[in-house]
Amino acid sequence: MPISTNPDVITAFTNNRNANARHLISDNGSLYSYGMEIARWIGNQIIVFDYTATGNRFCSQTTSTHVGMIKRQVNERQVMLVEFAEKTGLIK
Repeated sequence: MPISTNPDVITAFTNNRNANARHLISDNGSLYSYGMEIARWIGNQIIVFDYTATGNRFCSQTTSTHVGMIKRQVNERQVMLVEFAEKTGLIK
């Protein structure tokens, strides 16, 4: 898979395609920032795991930037607190 830009990876992910920009990767229905899943296709919609300060789960500025990029592409109802995603078993 050729190296893409971060915006290219976001576009690929929203179209459920694979793409790689080194630290931001869309792979088989999941979006990863530095190897951590930050979004996933579930059924016919994207769910974003809010790894940001406002989501109470800040990891790094770069991951927050990646999360912000995908959050701007979805409805706010598609953004899930990480704590809730963990409790429901979506992520570990």
